[in-house]
Amino acid sequence: MNEARYALVARDLKDKIASGGYPVGSLLPTELELCDLYEVSRHTVRAAITQLQNLGLVSRRKRVGTRVEASTPSGGYRHSLASVEDLVHLAETQERAIQDVRHFVADIAEAERLGLQPGGHYFCISSIRVDDERGRAPMCWTDVYADEAYTDVIELAREHPDALVAALIERHFGRRIEVVDQQVRAVLLSAELAARLDARAGEPGLKIIRHYRDEQGRLVVVSETVHPDDRFTLVMQMKREKG
Repeated sequence: MNEARYALVARDLKDKIASGGYPVGSLLPTELELCDLYEVSRHTVRAAITQLQNLGLVSRRKRVGTRVEASTPSGGYRHSLASVEDLVHLAETQERAIQDVRHFVADIAEAERLGLQPGGHYFCISSIRVDDERGRAPMCWTDVYADEAYTDVIELAREHPDALVAALIERHFGRRIEVVDQQVRAVLLSAELAARLDARAGEPGLKIIRHYRDEQGRLVVVSETVHPDDRFTLVMQMKREKG
């Protein structure tokens, strides 16, 4: 994906929303219509729309479309995550800067915390996610854990800094992620983490642990991400079951 291209599409749509070309409450053109309008791929259009979501300008719903929610960006970073595809699109709007890679044997405490097998051989990719749209501001710190069988994905993660590690494993190892279990809790930023994220030690943050599983429920990847509290808003929608 050409980052500059999706950023240009997002910027143009943002300007049109601000000027009233797409008023609040209206729907943006469909993805295919935007592809034709800007002469770009659907992949690029989806990443551009995700940028607008992150700014709180639009919301996206299946069978409804992309609705304009505000004419000016909201504070912080706002993400509506309802599917594995949403996580992939979110990763595409940011860039991974790998800080460290380590190989380890999971001890009992690590295995229990992360859902790994005690004594299993794993690797961990530690990285900072940065956002070009915001002056390469550090968004979060992420540790991604996977079985040593997928070691080749480490180099792929370096080559494709805008791709989700789970998506790279799907693409290159023939695994399919069917479900993501997500745990969210509040934490306080340690001095070391705060320094890396240009934040203040002791300030609140949000830790998200995600377990990516295949069709049989087998664990493929685990990610552990910490966001400073002013840089991420997780948006979820709940509906009453019918019947």
